[in-house]
Amino acid sequence: MHDEKILPVEEMLAYKEFTDRVEILRELEAWVKNIQRMASSSTAVIAPRRMGKTVLLDRLVNTVFFKPEYRVAPFYLNMKPEKTTLRKFLLEYATTFFRQYIAYCCQDPVLFQNSAVTLEEILEYHPKHDAAGLARKMLRKFIWRYEESSHEDAKNHWDAFIRVPEMLASFSGTRVAVIIDEFQDMKFYVYDTSYEHFLEMSSKGLLTDQGATDLTASYRRQAQSRKAPMLVSGSAVTLIFRTVMGGPLGGRFDFTYLRPLSVPDGAALLHQLLDIYAPDTKLSTVNALYASAQTGGHPYYLYCLAMSKYENKNLDDTDAIDKLIRYEIEQGKIFGFWQTHFQDNRKHINADSDEALGKKIIYYFTKYNNKPVEIREIAEKLNVTVKAVEEKIEKLYLADLVWRTRARYYAFNDICLMRFIKFVYKQDLDGIEDIDLSQQNLFNTLKGRFLEIVVQVTMMKFCHEMTDASFFGKSGEISMPLFQFVDTKYVKGAKTRAYQIDVYGKERGRERVWICECKYTQAKMGMKQVKKLERAAEILKQDAKDAELTVPEVQMWLVSAGGFAGKVLEYVKDREDIYFSDHQGINAIFRMYGGNYSIPLFKKS
Repeated sequence: MHDEKILPVEEMLAYKEFTDRVEILRELEAWVKNIQRMASSSTAVIAPRRMGKTVLLDRLVNTVFFKPEYRVAPFYLNMKPEKTTLRKFLLEYATTFFRQYIAYCCQDPVLFQNSAVTLEEILEYHPKHDAAGLARKMLRKFIWRYEESSHEDAKNHWDAFIRVPEMLASFSGTRVAVIIDEFQDMKFYVYDTSYEHFLEMSSKGLLTDQGATDLTASYRRQAQSRKAPMLVSGSAVTLIFRTVMGGPLGGRFDFTYLRPLSVPDGAALLHQLLDIYAPDTKLSTVNALYASAQTGGHPYYLYCLAMSKYENKNLDDTDAIDKLIRYEIEQGKIFGFWQTHFQDNRKHINADSDEALGKKIIYYFTKYNNKPVEIREIAEKLNVTVKAVEEKIEKLYLADLVWRTRARYYAFNDICLMRFIKFVYKQDLDGIEDIDLSQQNLFNTLKGRFLEIVVQVTMMKFCHEMTDASFFGKSGEISMPLFQFVDTKYVKGAKTRAYQIDVYGKERGRERVWICECKYTQAKMGMKQVKKLERAAEILKQDAKDAELTVPEVQMWLVSAGGFAGKVLEYVKDREDIYFSDHQGINAIFRMYGGNYSIPLFKKS
């Protein structure tokens, strides 16, 4: 179906390669939808390179384009790292906007994606849609001013055109979502000069970043629009964060980080990639989960494993997977990716008065994968000042190897980056202690908690669809809720012991929660687990009463890989407040929401 449908944006991946991202895609679609009632403010999606950010925006545009009932036209601009004049960029920007706005109004995906069309050709388009007709009138005015002026008017014309999407949205009632990928690049590649002077400066190598016009600053008012708010993204994490959270745009943007995939979804992606690119490669579910855990669920690294040129490539067991990952980090695509990044940022990474100390700090930094960087601990380990370590970590921050929040530096959740750093720097350091970057402990923890993780990941993908109730031990159909959040929770009454709720989900828009008890063994679940969950539900309600809050409705859900004892089945069969899913049932639910493998029963190690 999707292969036959013409999409407004040609996606870089095969359509079925898009795995997970359901939660953030749903949130961004809601952001677009809510623009119509002026309930969305400008926001930024921030992610390291190769995390799937552009693919996410492509899918968002392809989703909301075919929702004319939203009455919100996506204006989608991919900033290219190519130097140009402001006058030329203004023409490209305006052409893209008018083409895409009219295409949305007329539901013409071919027009939306046809970047070769000119403004004059768009004028020949005679839409019946009122908003599109108004856009054509504004287009005529733009062409007239553009043709009657020169590069000297380019900045004034740009500043005026920035407001056109909001004006058109206001006059026509069809709002605009201004979506700009790699927004930070609007600082460095556009020059407010004549084309002749631009060519002269280019031939002399004088087109510096400092000489470019910072177009991001011109959005200071547009970023506050509610009729045409902005969704921007960037993979230069530090730079995009500084751009939208400081300077002229400070205080105008919300932001969210795009994280790696969950381990179950990473395994699903690896299965998907192998089906497409290496269909003869065999991969068991357990080994897919192991590979996902060892790469931290990073989509690009999983792609590297699937496409690896390693001579002895196979995924038959954990040793083979470890060798494949090591090859990619030390010689393959992952090595090339990070080697290029380090070369591009060498002014930050290797600019040290004491080069050996700088390398040691970077090396010891690797132990903090996905954790706050303990600057004092590194200083004590190396017997240097805290200031010296702080200065180095700040440089790593500028090089996008560290992110910062709540006045703390954090290492990215990127185990392959940490292994690359260890490989590159350890060989130059004599007598340095070994840092264990194995993910084996993570995998062992995963095996114990896998069922809980699967339930959590799957529940976050529920979105009001109707589902076969037999998967939950009931008859008919069940309308799935939309959850505000899903997590593990502990409850304790005034005179009771603490109870762990394996999975706790709060529904969005109503006072109703789901609590789940997971049993991940081949033994059948007995009444003890059922009573435990019921007791936790009672404490939840009592806590709400004691706090004088609305007492929530509690939906209990029993999930057991080994099935249920006869007493349990008899006890819950007529209970509408208790759902129950065996291995077959939870597998069916998991597959409905993107799982392409069966939930394994791990062997005891």
